[in-house]
Amino acid sequence: MSQTPTPPSDPGVGPGVEPADDPGRVYRSKRRPGLTPPGVAVFGTAVGLVAALVSVLLTDGLGWIYSVPFVLVSGYCAWEVRRDSLRTALIMPPLVLLLVVLLTPWVNGDANGLRDGIVHTLTLLTKLAPALLAAEGVSGAILAWRRWGPGNR
Repeated sequence: MSQTPTPPSDPGVGPGVEPADDPGRVYRSKRRPGLTPPGVAVFGTAVGLVAALVSVLLTDGLGWIYSVPFVLVSGYCAWEVRRDSLRTALIMPPLVLLLVVLLTPWVNGDANGLRDGIVHTLTLLTKLAPALLAAEGVSGAILAWRRWGPGNR
């Protein structure tokens, strides 16, 4: 009895190769070219908010426990975003940082009023400026490589 090869379940996989045949290899579908702009926003915001919550719970505020995942998720989003939406990866980090900085004084209980909340927010923006600069630098470098790197012209 002869066995006929089964067609692949994903058109992005080569002919006659099942993804289950090689569990160590990552198969990427050509129909899924990357994260969409809403996907970048949702993923970046979710990781930013979780990292901020963990940082606030483990320390006295936002610090390196927030900054490291923030920079890493910014780089990941820049790497995975669709080629027709590259600008989205540069817009996402400042907006996520602003959202986290606006929410942190109220969640952490540091803000006793509007004036105190504004002062605390501006202080956090100043404190996290290096993380934002690093996130934008990493994202910008990855996007520049994806846009103008070898083989991408």
